[in-house]
Amino acid sequence: EECDEMIRQGYSEGYERSSDVGKMKFDGTFDILVNDGRTSTNAWCNDDCQTQDVTKAIESRMMEVTGIPTENYESLQILKYEVGQYYRTHHDFIEHHVDRQSGPRILTFFLYLSDVEEGGGTNFPKLEPPLTIFPKKGRALIWSHVRSDNPNRKDGRTDHGALPVEAGVKFAANAWIHSKDFKAPNLKGCV
Repeated sequence: EECDEMIRQGYSEGYERSSDVGKMKFDGTFDILVNDGRTSTNAWCNDDCQTQDVTKAIESRMMEVTGIPTENYESLQILKYEVGQYYRTHHDFIEHHVDRQSGPRILTFFLYLSDVEEGGGTNFPKLEPPLTIFPKKGRALIWSHVRSDNPNRKDGRTDHGALPVEAGVKFAANAWIHSKDFKAPNLKGCV
């Protein structure tokens, strides 16, 4: 029920081509980079979506699991992968966040909102042994972006990718969780 509602919220917000963080501009902001390494579409759970009971309930449970307040979370990103779409191996750590008020992303909380007929797994090629988790509606994954001995340093073992969907449609949502309050600085344009 909650999974289906989050998919509906994605349609309500509007799915658009997914993008990555690009190069820094002269004013310290960053370009948006659309590329063939990431072919999915996504919708951001902002404004109306953020105030929905289902969103609040999901974020509350994420907070119970992690022990980290929701102020440290970026807005949920609702993802849609159709047949042939993927996200090549990448890392969610963004280096320039280390020096920002919110601190770096330290965790990804990833929710599968649908089953997928074939393909669409989340692959961690640098783990020993390499690991692929296949979508199952209602399943959640959590992984760290940083090292336990230095939470401002990227842990390269959690490079990951979304394997191509071979049959069906994959819906998912993720929250990137920062080491400090993300929401207040974000409102002021300081992230």
